[in-house]
Amino acid sequence: MTTQAPAERPRRPLSDDEAEAARSYAAALLDAAGGDDAVAAALDDLDAFRDEVLEAHPRFAALLDAPRVPAADKDRMLTSLLDGRVADVALRFLRVLNRHGRLGLAAAVAEEARRQWDRRRGLVAVKVRSAAPLDETQAEALRKKLAGLTPGTPVLQVTTDPDLIGGLVVQIGDEVFDASVRNRLEQIRQRLIQGKTHEISKRRDQFCHPA
Repeated sequence: MTTQAPAERPRRPLSDDEAEAARSYAAALLDAAGGDDAVAAALDDLDAFRDEVLEAHPRFAALLDAPRVPAADKDRMLTSLLDGRVADVALRFLRVLNRHGRLGLAAAVAEEARRQWDRRRGLVAVKVRSAAPLDETQAEALRKKLAGLTPGTPVLQVTTDPDLIGGLVVQIGDEVFDASVRNRLEQIRQRLIQGKTHEISKRRDQFCHPA
């Protein structure tokens, strides 16, 4: 399976407490959603809420996260915006986050829930940055190579990054494999710099300590 992932946007890192809360809420969402179809619908809706509402409209996202705005007002905004447009379980879940003062974690919870759901199904998300789009033959060849490096079935999340010049950067969890042309050029540059530095040092030593 290959998905075309959207370009990642920088976000504020979560504190340990927030990360633990996101994991707990994500697990609760999966348990409450029921069967696979219901889980898939809820996750798709939460992804859309993250991408099309929170990240597309940062001022509105800040309003939903603002402590000065009463929870009742936020609840009305959520209901007015989403009722009838998303799965009931997704809306109920967002309202639960709001009641507990955790609406600001909605994006993190959505991503964590998808990771947990993938793990439950034996899938492993693999982030791939490619200098050019991958066709299905290339993606399948990459999946086969990655199969032995992952504890489950790799699911490629591919983004295109022309700055890589050529090649790929693959991330599995916290481990990154950089096989890009840009990285190889940087390695060559560093070796040249180190070689020049070594040569300068050698000449300096010869000057300071003549035979």
